[in-house]
Amino acid sequence: MSAAVATSIGNVALGKPASQSSLSNWSSGNTVEADASIATNGDTASPRFFHTNSEAAPWWQVDLRTCFVIEQVRIFNRRDLTERLRRLTVLVSQTGAPGSWLAICRKDDDAEFGRGNDIPLVLTPDIRSLARFVRIRKDNPGFLHFRECEVLGYAPEADALACLREQTERARQRQADEQAAIEHELGAGRTGYVARIGAHAVFVDTDNYSPTLVGALTDGGYESRERSVMHAIIRPTDRILEIGTAVGVVTMTLAAIVGPANVITYDANPAMVADARRNFAANRMGGIRADVGVLRNRGRWSARESEIDFFVSRDFWASRLVAAPDSPDITGVVKVPLVCLESRIAEHRANVLVCDIEGGEADLLDGADLGPIRLVMLEIHYWAVGRQRIDDMIRFMMSRGFTIDFTHSGHGIVVLDRAP
Repeated sequence: MSAAVATSIGNVALGKPASQSSLSNWSSGNTVEADASIATNGDTASPRFFHTNSEAAPWWQVDLRTCFVIEQVRIFNRRDLTERLRRLTVLVSQTGAPGSWLAICRKDDDAEFGRGNDIPLVLTPDIRSLARFVRIRKDNPGFLHFRECEVLGYAPEADALACLREQTERARQRQADEQAAIEHELGAGRTGYVARIGAHAVFVDTDNYSPTLVGALTDGGYESRERSVMHAIIRPTDRILEIGTAVGVVTMTLAAIVGPANVITYDANPAMVADARRNFAANRMGGIRADVGVLRNRGRWSARESEIDFFVSRDFWASRLVAAPDSPDITGVVKVPLVCLESRIAEHRANVLVCDIEGGEADLLDGADLGPIRLVMLEIHYWAVGRQRIDDMIRFMMSRGFTIDFTHSGHGIVVLDRAP
């Protein structure tokens, strides 16, 4: 780049029109354009910010009015609630049309930025690109808000414009080809389509998944509460035992934080484990160990039993250990291996337990030896076992040194950890 061009780099987003994915009760503007434009007014000292609604992957974007080469993006976070914006992707487009977006850089760690200060997050693109539109997408569910976004760039000289357009389009096509390869890998031999949930792709099997399940996977909000909480409570050094794999969305969220080799997951439904393994492989997370099994704690262990009946529901989240065979939602019964909880904790050297097993959590955790475990996150199911059984299980865990983390518990999710 010539010195003359370098000196022309500036904040090309200043004063430019902006938009966002939604409005919320906390938005300052009464349109998405008015609210979003708060982040291009140039005032990095003001406490004002735009505010989307809670969504699966909310976004904010600026229209630069003409194409620039993007050199750097700076985001000035809200000074409080900074934990809401950790993982994000910067995307650019020359037209703003669907299918035209190119991801040029990501923040893929859980470090907070901007708490109580005006120090921006500075992102340098991995790809040299030409862009008119710049979009900031939050890569986990929740609200999106920040105070200001500066886009540092320059207008290229006319003789470089055609080359830059071609270079940007090649990069976009490479990303599209990679996505197409994932979709082919996931969909081979099946009927359905690929949905993106957070940063991960999963196959929606329209032949074998119920309409309720198809809808839950398609809208991007599947297990959004659990995924949001995980980013706040899981440490990169944790080793995780997950019980209740389903299609593997939560599993991959965990693996993105701690690494695939540090996650082992169990599900009682062999078909779902097979689907989850395909999702893991397509998302380059084949290092996750996924096994079929029903876990039982040592206090309830019997050497005379090696397997147990598992009742498979049309909606996999309603599959369970206890059901009448003629229940209207039950499509079959399978024999599943029994696995000792404490043995798996020891073998994996797990210190975190994540559990969503439709009422089975009561029998599994009440009486369990969880000595090595620092943190338990579970979804509770009053409808399956009744409130008394859940209360008994929680009381037992508190008697063993766990306390309820009320900051992150709620809406059926309970987080228990060891008191500092």
